[in-house]
Amino acid sequence: MGKLAGDARSEKAKVVRIQEWPGSGFTVEVELASDLTPLKPGVFAMLSPADGSGPMIPRPFSILDQPSPRRLTFLVQVMGLGTQALAQVAMGEYLRVLLPLGNGFSLPPADRPVVLVAGGVGCAPFLLYLRARAAAGAADQTRLLYGARSQDFLWEREALASEGCLVELMTDDGSVGLAGTVLDAMVAGLKGESIPPDALFCACGPEGLLRAFCAQAQELELDYQISLETYMGCGFGACNACPVPTNPEGALGDWPLAKACLDGPVFAGKDVLFS
Repeated sequence: MGKLAGDARSEKAKVVRIQEWPGSGFTVEVELASDLTPLKPGVFAMLSPADGSGPMIPRPFSILDQPSPRRLTFLVQVMGLGTQALAQVAMGEYLRVLLPLGNGFSLPPADRPVVLVAGGVGCAPFLLYLRARAAAGAADQTRLLYGARSQDFLWEREALASEGCLVELMTDDGSVGLAGTVLDAMVAGLKGESIPPDALFCACGPEGLLRAFCAQAQELELDYQISLETYMGCGFGACNACPVPTNPEGALGDWPLAKACLDGPVFAGKDVLFS
């Protein structure tokens, strides 16, 4: 089972940039009190307003970017009480952050193809992933399939495209990119052989997308990883509020339940029972 990162800490972080997006989304950049080592794509933080104005339990967010050792950015979609409270924090005010938490996505050798599958705010872990692959000389072996209901929900698409990897956009209504879903594009690419079946597939997004992705990946016998969005109470394994059923034959199968915050949020598909 997993363990808490050695440099995990709780501190106040100053809000230094806010970028509003259509569709009730925003990107927030914070400045930490001390340096962080470079973070792995897919790790996360627990966020709440530092003044206590939000719910008692903070909310988990993938780390979108790490512009410098003391700066981090997060992509937030306003949905419930926790995200509504975060949306009220203004420039110059502070967030309480607990980070870095969890286990991120694997980065295979540069010569192995990787296909990233993202829905809406689920693009968040993949900016760091694309950058790491480009730095390793693997941009031409890396593809992001990024979809949403409409163009208003394809946030940070310019930043994602700027890393030099292949980024393909899909929208349900056809307002940007291809009309259809990321799974449509994935299956079409596999059938047309533009996507190699021996690639590593990594997915993040709404639960419905992830369940459909897992079912498709299992049917096609793909090697895949998923970042699970679950309710979390603490973020570091103490409260047992984020159980994920394990595959008895997988690496976590010695216990029937894994903790999404500590053993995940990224899991190898063969290790959990999710679809």
